[in-house]
Formats: sequence, C-alpha cells, structure tokens
Amino acid sequence: DGGSTDGSVDLLKEYEAKYKSAGKELIWVSEKDNGIADGVNKATAMSSGNVIMFMVDVLASPHVITEIMEYFEKRSIDYLFGGLIYQQNGKIIRQWSGKPGNWRFGFMMATPTLCYTRATWEKHGPYSEKYVSPTGQDVSDYDFQLKLMRDTSLKFRSINEPLVIYYAGGSSNSNFHYRLACIKECQKALKDNHVPFPLFTNLCKTAIALFAYTFASHKKIELEDWMR
Repeated sequence: DGGSTDGSVDLLKEYEAKYKSAGKELIWVSEKDNGIADGVNKATAMSSGNVIMFMVDVLASPHVITEIMEYFEKRSIDYLFGGLIYQQNGKIIRQWSGKPGNWRFGFMMATPTLCYTRATWEKHGPYSEKYVSPTGQDVSDYDFQLKLMRDTSLKFRSINEPLVIYYAGGSSNSNFHYRLACIKECQKALKDNHVPFPLFTNLCKTAIALFAYTFASHKKIELEDWMR
C-alpha cells in the first residue's frame, strides 16, 4: 500500500486480525513509494509463492484461483492470462475475451489477469521504473509483457472467459492528456525492447483500444450475479 488514505490500511488491519485468529500471518507495508511499478516490485520481493498475480478489484467467480492453479500444476506453463470485464458505474465499457493475439499488431494481455511463475519473474522482472509519466504503471506492465511475449522459450495458456471484473478509474484512464502520455511511453517501451517498426505496433495498440471503447456493449453488469 503506497501510503494511501482511502481506507486501505484500515481494511488491512481488519484482515490482519482475521489471519491472526486463524493462526496465519498477513504481511503488509504502507509507505510512500516511487510509483506503482515500485510498489509491484516491493510486493513481489515480500512474497513467497511460486505463482504471482497482482490481484485488483473483483474476481469474476470464487473458482478463478483454483482454475488458474490447475493450469499451472497440470500443464507446466510459465504464464497465463484470461478475460476481463472493465466496468464503470455498473456498465461494461471494455472487455477482453482472454483469447491470445499477436503483440506485433498491438495485442496486450489484460494485466489484472496475468499470472506467472517466480522463475519467469526472475528472468524478466522487475517492473521497470524508468517510465515516470502519470501512466507509468500501464507502460511498465506493457514493457514486462513485451518481454514475456517475445520470449518464445516460455509456455503460456489463455483462459477464454472473464477472470477479473475491473473498475474504471486507474491513473492511465483519467483523461486525454494521461492517455496521450501513455501512448508516448509505449513508444519508448517498444524502442527499449528493440521492436522493429515500433510506431506500427503502437498505432495498432492504440487502434485496438479506441475500437474496444467505442464499440463496448455498455451492458449493465450485476456483480452479485458474477460472484454466485
């Protein structure tokens, strides 16, 4: 927790007590950090598991974690991703199917669904903190994803169904200027990863996002129905 004042710490303390009563320990730190990428790196350094997932917002069903772990245990994969519902005020404003795509043509995995082994993290992490725009998180995870998708030695699986319900309002989606900054930082990440014709890939990525937002269903979503 990067020193937030939104009640996160109170919630952490509440769960810390619940963990303690169950004979377990919840480890957490609340302090100022150097952006979200720094927070991700700190959290990973504190973790001990073999599969890493930065869970945000709401799992699409109570069985998501079980399903994910079955893939890792039975199929010997290095990373996994799936579908995501992006909602605002109870309506879908974008949706990832979970199907794989070609990164050269702008494909990006839905970051909140991305899981990977610790060995994969040790090979391609940590998140780069060089992208210091207000949208640094999106670019840092895109930079990390590029490393994964370009590494043909890694095995992956995708789950073609929603794994996470994500709430709109992150730093990279705040306004036009932030989105423009994100596009510029993505161009830098592509060049840093020595991607041929980076402008083409970046334009494809931008077009995919614009298309997805423009033609979103805006269907009303009831979270209670998804969690049954």
